[in-house]
Amino acid sequence: MSLSSPAWDAVDPVFEEFRERWGIPGVSFGVVAGGKLVHAGGIGTFDLSAPAPPGPETVFRIASMTKSFTAACVLLLRDEGRLRLDDLVADYVPAAAGLRYPTTDSAPLTVRALLTMSSGLVEDDPWADRQLAATGEALDAMLAGGVTFDRVPGTAYEYSNLGYAVLGRIVAEAAGIPLRELAATRLFAPLGMTDTTWDADRVPAGARAMGYSRVRASDGAGGAGAARDGAGQGRSAAEGQWVAEPPLADGAFGAMGGLATSVRDLATWVALHLSAWPPRDDPDDGPLRRASLREMATPHTAGPTFLATATGEGGLRRDGYGYGLVAGFHSRDGRVVGHSGGLPGFSSHMEWLPDLGVGVVALANRTYVPARTAVRQAFDALAAAGALPQPAPPAVSEALLAARETVDRLYERWDDGVAGNAMLDTYFLDRDVKRRPPDFPRLRARYGPVISTGPVSPEGALRGSWTLTCERGALDVAVMLGPTLPTRIQWLRVTPVG
Repeated sequence: MSLSSPAWDAVDPVFEEFRERWGIPGVSFGVVAGGKLVHAGGIGTFDLSAPAPPGPETVFRIASMTKSFTAACVLLLRDEGRLRLDDLVADYVPAAAGLRYPTTDSAPLTVRALLTMSSGLVEDDPWADRQLAATGEALDAMLAGGVTFDRVPGTAYEYSNLGYAVLGRIVAEAAGIPLRELAATRLFAPLGMTDTTWDADRVPAGARAMGYSRVRASDGAGGAGAARDGAGQGRSAAEGQWVAEPPLADGAFGAMGGLATSVRDLATWVALHLSAWPPRDDPDDGPLRRASLREMATPHTAGPTFLATATGEGGLRRDGYGYGLVAGFHSRDGRVVGHSGGLPGFSSHMEWLPDLGVGVVALANRTYVPARTAVRQAFDALAAAGALPQPAPPAVSEALLAARETVDRLYERWDDGVAGNAMLDTYFLDRDVKRRPPDFPRLRARYGPVISTGPVSPEGALRGSWTLTCERGALDVAVMLGPTLPTRIQWLRVTPVG
């Protein structure tokens, strides 16, 4: 995927239409491939008082996309043995010790429950947005006074910003320094993410996107009955007066949604996550272990279908919440990982396809517009333009290749000694000789000698299948190898083709 690829031109109209439909002042977007930002665009303006299109370095608030950085800090500390995911929250935040759970048999809150949105704490958008500047003392008082649960902890998905605010406190206690300091020294600096900050209000005006909402009221902006932007509004919501949303300061809730960054820096973050795939033996010298990055992108709690309204092909099979990331599986794209963000004045989404090595990010400066839908449509446009690569076929293990060689040999000439060495004892115990499939001598008499053997299609290192093309037909062969060494066949099936 090259910088000059004309396929990138297919992405620009998607975001132009997105901006027009939702009446957004400005949109900044980018495509990540090959470990870097390969295409970026900016349309509209990042500041209505001094109109200019946003560039890849323009800083936007990213709201809940912050959660992936908070989760990464938790895993940094976990990998260093400074906390465990099954530690009790109250061990780090004493104010949580007196929480009253929904039932007397509820499991107490753990770090893992907060990470995976399985804490049972009630969904709290957009209440939490307005808590960003709360002090640590205010958070403690909130917890000590009691908080509400919508579900029993550990039983179901429930999105909680409060839970990630508490994670920020846990990180600070385990690390001995604030979350923002840990993230700056262990993530942002090593990755060169110089645009990324929890202090968006300190970014120079010419480099920072202003956040906007529309106010629609006959008595003027902010008067009685005035209505601000809300979720679900379309282009018609553009009627009214633009209002600049005041910047929300960083505080105890910053861990759930306080970060600001640029498309350039966000592309670096997405590239880091893409670099974790596929698992391999290369040096593992990133700021976070590849295994931990993959762990973040693994669905741990079944969640809502986040692509259902963003694609007409119905390609999503299942999804859930990982650690600070939503993760799912798509029939065309394979693994799909990402997160959205929304604050007064801003909307954003990042998404990447680990099996294809491609990501798309979008930042917009209007309240609660569906950037997620535009990003998904950008992937559809790339696919239609032929720019999405085909997934790399999984490597075939030496054990599977050896199994294919043995099975082909047994087909041509059955040998009890060869079979005994190649197969687990249970293969012979489960079926007696007369009833044990496959009957290779009978199959060879019917289909004749092998003309060619097809490549192995692996399902894993120990499962696979291939086709034997014979003189009078073809046979599909499937094997599963056993759990002990030396590796032997524990299951074998041969099925005529057609």
